[in-house]
Amino acid sequence: MKVGIIGLGFMGATHLGAFSKLNGVEVAAVCARNPRALAGDLSQVGGNLNRETGTYDFSAVHKYSDWRELVADPALDAVDICLPTDAHTEVSLAALAAGKHVLCEKPMALTKEDCGRMISAAEEHRRILMIAQVLRFWPEYQYLEQFVKNERNSIASVTFSRRGEMPPWSGWLTDESRSGGAVLDLLVHDIDQAIFLFGVPEQVSARSLGEIDTIRATLQYPGNTEVHIEGGWFPAGTPFSMAFTARTPERELDFTAGGLRLNAGAVEVSAADAYETQLAYFVECCEQNKQPERCLPQDSAKAVALALLLQHARSLGGKQLRCEI
Repeated sequence: MKVGIIGLGFMGATHLGAFSKLNGVEVAAVCARNPRALAGDLSQVGGNLNRETGTYDFSAVHKYSDWRELVADPALDAVDICLPTDAHTEVSLAALAAGKHVLCEKPMALTKEDCGRMISAAEEHRRILMIAQVLRFWPEYQYLEQFVKNERNSIASVTFSRRGEMPPWSGWLTDESRSGGAVLDLLVHDIDQAIFLFGVPEQVSARSLGEIDTIRATLQYPGNTEVHIEGGWFPAGTPFSMAFTARTPERELDFTAGGLRLNAGAVEVSAADAYETQLAYFVECCEQNKQPERCLPQDSAKAVALALLLQHARSLGGKQLRCEI
């Protein structure tokens, strides 16, 4: 299967490294505006995860500076879109119309309407569309998935946390008109987890946690189960962190930088790389022409709609809203 990657920033470099480890997959084309990146030098890309980047041999790879040319490349089976969020819809629609399967970075789009357009285009052209909600493939979060399934009737609360400094490596991420802001860009990971584990909540409320772009949201579910989502972008020097805690009357599952613990005892999980697992699943879906049931675009669209609702709830300073997305 031949794949083209559009965008060679932090996530494009991450996907490139992961694709290179998959059997039967060839990154046959890349697209970037930066001549240094097109030459294969990705050593300077920034990001909030300590993942290695470096230099790549692009001598046998088609190189484009215009994404439209890559999308039109007849040799490609699929396109991986690692561009700023405001470009996701236009590029996805063009790629699907050109007969390409599409993997698009999260968040899916900036509006509910654009998410719907992307889903309709995938259905019309009978192509696979998957949004890269990588936590669905992250070993610790997969353990959480099983914990919630096993304890479904006794889960009292789950708290997700994700925070870091205002992204110093990117100009577009801090432009809300392009990224959607911290709730849509960063916390959409945790919003997607809430939908994945519990579905759409009945009611939501939210407040700001700080002076930049932060939130603490409460999602109310039937049976008095609550999901809390907190974090965002904080002052310079704030280290990136992600964590969760799931509680029942008798058990507590915690994930922090120190690892996964159940009732204070260490839990061993798979050492599989979530990005490689995610991309391998996308490739499998394309090759077998089956919908990505583990990560449907309809769920990714709900995550965008819920993120937008939480932003609105935050502006109301804690007022409880019915969740109608």
